[in-house]
This record gives sequence, C-alpha cells and structure tokens, in this order.
Amino acid sequence: MTVEQQVVRPSEGDPITVLGEAHGVPFTHAAVAGRLRGATLFIGRRPGDARWAVEPQGTVVVLFTRDGRLYSWSMRIEEVLPSSYYLVSLQEPSIGERRQFVRAAVPLRVRLRRVGEPEAPWRSVEVDLSASGFRLPWDGPGLAGDLLDVTLRSEEAQLDITAVARVVRTFDTPAGRELACEFEELDSSDEERLLEIVYRARESALHERIGKRNFA
Repeated sequence: MTVEQQVVRPSEGDPITVLGEAHGVPFTHAAVAGRLRGATLFIGRRPGDARWAVEPQGTVVVLFTRDGRLYSWSMRIEEVLPSSYYLVSLQEPSIGERRQFVRAAVPLRVRLRRVGEPEAPWRSVEVDLSASGFRLPWDGPGLAGDLLDVTLRSEEAQLDITAVARVVRTFDTPAGRELACEFEELDSSDEERLLEIVYRARESALHERIGKRNFA
C-alpha cells in the first residue's frame, strides 16, 4: 500500500519568484501568489511589469518557500489577462533541484577559509555563480571534501552572503587552479537573491551581445 504524497503549493499572498524567458531573454520576476484553483495559479499584473512580456503557452518556473525549503513549480502560461497571468501546472512542485539552476559569471569579492581556521583575506575574482554553488580561480587552501566558510560580497549587486560550502572538485587549467564548491548551508532568502543576481547577469550579458546598452 502506498502513501499518497502531499502536494506542496504556495498560499495566496505568499511571495514567489518567476523564472522564464521572454522573446529569448531570460527574466526573473518577484511577485505575490494570487488565487490558486487546483493546479492553476493567478499572478497579478502591475504597472511596470512590461519586462515580463511573455506569450501564452510559454513555460516558467515558479519558486516559493515552505518551512524553510525552496520549491520549484513548472508551469505553462495559459492566458495573459488584463489584470493577471493565468498559469497551469505542468509538474507538481518539488524541492528545488539546485543543479538545474542557471549559472552566470559575476565579479565578486570573495573570502574563503576552511571551517575552524583563521580568517582569510579578501580577493576580487570573477565567479561562475549559481544558487547551488560556484566555481572560481583559487590558489589558496581547498581540497575535495573540505568544508569552507564562504563570504560573497558585491556592493554593485547589493550582495552580502555568508555560507558554508563543500569543495566538490579542483581543476588545473592553463590559467591556474580552480575550485568548484556546492553550498551546504544557505538561507532560502539568500538562495533567491543569488537566483535574481544570476538572471540579471545573464540578461545583461545577452543584451550586451546584441547591442542594447540601456536594458533595465
């Protein structure tokens, strides 16, 4: 006999983050969950939402938190109404698969040290960043399996995150040694902030490539 798995969904009024693409441009949209009817969700449209110029039948991922856990809900945009977006579930919400989160190169100030060791100096490097972890050039301490105290900071991106990460592998490249880490402990609000920063970096890089300098 199997036990039916309880479906977790956001409640009306909960903060959510919508990830998707509009005309080939990735976007992140902070919103509030509207009415939920079974496997459907309404999200209100507000002045200034023109960036989310999505087309009906497009797909998005709705992120929300419940009991400190991040959930992702794959949905289809069934209809764009005058006052709201009407979304239909494609797959029931599940605990976020961090490896599915997108990545982007982001310049950051970084401080890494093995857990329990003395404070390390700051370094300014370009980090291959996602909500699951990061990869960066690093000639300091760190072997596969090590736990690191990590601080990521950027005044421009308004980022200041302290977390614990595990070294998953190291690389020797022509430019030097690189370190790949996955977050072991990360607050859900920090996770959503990282997602937002990564998507904004992807948007900026794409628009720079196609020559649109005044993207906002």
